[in-house]
Amino acid sequence: MSGRVLLVDDDPAMLRLVAHELGQEGIETVPASSGAEALRLLEEEAPSAVVLDLLLPDIPGRVLLPRIEAIRPGTPVVVLTVRSGVEDIVECMRLGAVDYVPKPFERTRLVASVRNAAERGALQTRVEALARELRRGEGFGALLGRSAAMAKAVDLLRRASASEVSLLLEGESGTGKEVAARAVHADGGRRTGPFIAINCGAIPEGLIESELFGHEKGSFTGATGLRRGRFEEADGGTLFLDEVGELRPALQVRLLRVLQERRIQRVGGIGSHPVDVRVMAATNRDLRSAIASGEFRDDLYYRLSVFPVRLPPLREREGDVMLLAEEFLRRFRERHGRPVLGFSPEARRALEAYPWPGNVRELENLVERAVIMEDGERVGLGSLPDAVVESLQRGPAPAPGEARPAPARPGDIRPLEEEERRLVLRALDATRGNIQEAANRLGISRATIYRKLERWGIGPDAGDDAGSGGGA
Repeated sequence: MSGRVLLVDDDPAMLRLVAHELGQEGIETVPASSGAEALRLLEEEAPSAVVLDLLLPDIPGRVLLPRIEAIRPGTPVVVLTVRSGVEDIVECMRLGAVDYVPKPFERTRLVASVRNAAERGALQTRVEALARELRRGEGFGALLGRSAAMAKAVDLLRRASASEVSLLLEGESGTGKEVAARAVHADGGRRTGPFIAINCGAIPEGLIESELFGHEKGSFTGATGLRRGRFEEADGGTLFLDEVGELRPALQVRLLRVLQERRIQRVGGIGSHPVDVRVMAATNRDLRSAIASGEFRDDLYYRLSVFPVRLPPLREREGDVMLLAEEFLRRFRERHGRPVLGFSPEARRALEAYPWPGNVRELENLVERAVIMEDGERVGLGSLPDAVVESLQRGPAPAPGEARPAPARPGDIRPLEEEERRLVLRALDATRGNIQEAANRLGISRATIYRKLERWGIGPDAGDDAGSGGGA
């Protein structure tokens, strides 16, 4: 359907007539006789424009319009219907239609409207393609980021993809270590081979050896047949060992031997089998500390970490939060068919203020939840978890021995005195205790701030201390 116009009308005669008139002008069309059929076609491929009848029997046009936008954002829609009241026109435009053609239609107006919409859609497609090209400079594979910390990691990953050395990905949980490994594999010389991933910390200790190296029939209770392990499955490609620091010492010895000899021996087997595998490993543990405590072999560490790359936590990636959030929103908007187009200014500030202990994985899960929760066009504070909202509303750190007031929730109204106190202390925090500058920002006099601090039992010196914590 790419480049063609989707016609949606439950009247077969009208579908044929519109298709004929547009076809006379060289405009290709695809018919849909119901809203459900239109949505199915939209899921399969993007049209250059949609011509939509509002009076469909299964899905009303006012319901279908935002769903079209959710599935194919930016697709121009021309409404074609017998309803031509001013209120209907305004409602259609509010829901995203680019034009309105009443029935019975004038041929010249219909053709001009659809042609303009199709050209606009084609332009939107080219813009999106250009944006994708530009975004290649904002990451590596599915890894997105324009921060300096991420740029450094991406540069190392690109270099690693040009070689066959063992790659060790280090970083906190949720930073995207498996995503990075897949990107290196897809960009390297083994891209046509398999990518096999195994989480070494998620498999019971008694089964991990069989999972990695396979087993022969009868080698243990339940081994009813020969089974190839992950090393054999990854032959000719890449094996990704996630949470490699969780392997027990005896298994570390076997893994080291496989890496050295490039041969595996199945559990219960006699002979060995050659394997051609590039190994990438990942851990959120400090393996150097594990070596010092005797929990991890130093010779295995050096074999795995020929090319170590640290993926930075999200809190160190300045400017990347909203880049990632917008990408996740686009993905989940299309997946769930929701009419959510972006984030409100308050939601953006809250997302940027939150420290993200769960890193990119936490952000991804949060955005999916927000897309499902939000009924409007913009994700607001009401669709975000309390912890994220509180990061925006949290005032400066309290003075020593002073309890922090409970954070406000969306819709809460604080007493005026409490809100005034919070604003004054936040201003002092932002200005590093400079009372004159704080007064200028608040639009009040220095004397007013001194009086308020005195009333609250906070002298100027204490006030400076009270404002030395983190701001919102």
